Amino acid sequence: MAIQKINRNERYMLKGHLRKEGFDHWRLVTTGISQQTGEERVFFIEFYVLNPSVSPDEYILGFKSRSEISAEDLHAALAGTLSAMNVEAEKYVVPSYVMVKCGIFRQNGKQMNSFFPANDMKLGGSELLIKVGTDESNCCSLTTSSTYGSISVSDREAAERPELLCQGGSMSWNLRYENEITFPDFKNSSLCWAVPGAKVSLEGKITFDGEEFTVTPKKSFGYFEVYWGKTHQEQYYHLSSSKLSSLNTGKQLENSCFVVKGTYNDVVAVFVNIEGRKYCFSVDKAKKLDLTYEFTEIPDEDDGDTKFHWSVSISDNKYVVDVDGFCSDKVMFLRDYESPEGKRKVLRVAGAGTGSGELKVFKKIKKTLEQIEYVRVENLLCEYGGIEFPEI
Repeated sequence: MAIQKINRNERYMLKGHLRKEGFDHWRLVTTGISQQTGEERVFFIEFYVLNPSVSPDEYILGFKSRSEISAEDLHAALAGTLSAMNVEAEKYVVPSYVMVKCGIFRQNGKQMNSFFPANDMKLGGSELLIKVGTDESNCCSLTTSSTYGSISVSDREAAERPELLCQGGSMSWNLRYENEITFPDFKNSSLCWAVPGAKVSLEGKITFDGEEFTVTPKKSFGYFEVYWGKTHQEQYYHLSSSKLSSLNTGKQLENSCFVVKGTYNDVVAVFVNIEGRKYCFSVDKAKKLDLTYEFTEIPDEDDGDTKFHWSVSISDNKYVVDVDGFCSDKVMFLRDYESPEGKRKVLRVAGAGTGSGELKVFKKIKKTLEQIEYVRVENLLCEYGGIEFPEI
């Protein structure tokens, strides 16, 4: 794979006030094939920087309990000379760290988190985006064309330290990648989002809980995004896939992909590329668009359980794009991201990487619609979430 020129929006973006109240987040998703069973699994690798200037020399987790009771106050409370009501048992802190998150999308999905102080972070250079860790056991790196790393969390550590917001397990990876299709960026006053790789070709190896997976360019169906800003969006709504096929011809669409991303002030962005034909509906032009979108739970007729349905319809004066995505609730699992504000405020996202659905594109001809694209969607990355204040 060719070395890629670094995109400005792929770089570390936390400057000025964002270094004390802000986040930067890189996310790479890929499909790997088990060397033991031949099954496909979808993996994610993420680098997440949070409030780096708050505590540059020591990482601070906002969910870690910290007593605010001094020894003198505790003694007085126990002796009855100070009311327990006047003693604040716990204080909230502002989190500050670099986190590397990795895991697998599946039923009973799993994620492992590793944390580092901001001063351990290396940035810049011709290709380097971010690197943390000091030795082979915990060193993780992301460049414009490769990523490698290793994370291991014991079951005991995960149980005894719920503030890690993860499960026990291990994953190591060594991957090369190439961004093949890029979509426009979005920016507002509190959040920015860029998609360097709406379609990404990857190759290499992943080892997950001792099982080895092979990643090949034609079957990786990768996705790479970056987003940063002062705070997360209140609602999280995401669909993307580069495994598309024509329902008119039955042929695989090798150079196609789409992304639905939101919500930004109750608006989603929709970007579609079908064999070089682009249909872009930017959030910046929301006032000129007609948009409806939903996330609902519906019965699953195949097994009698339930599944989730993402539906989006968006149009401008030339085109209409309709997207329907479906995923069984059994394979969805939760991931948490602490917010820059602290106070145990988190973005909680339920997601899966094996959804399916359909995408249609219509061209407006006077008062009629002509269907010009009818696409089957597989390996759909489908997610939904929002801001919560969970207790652990």
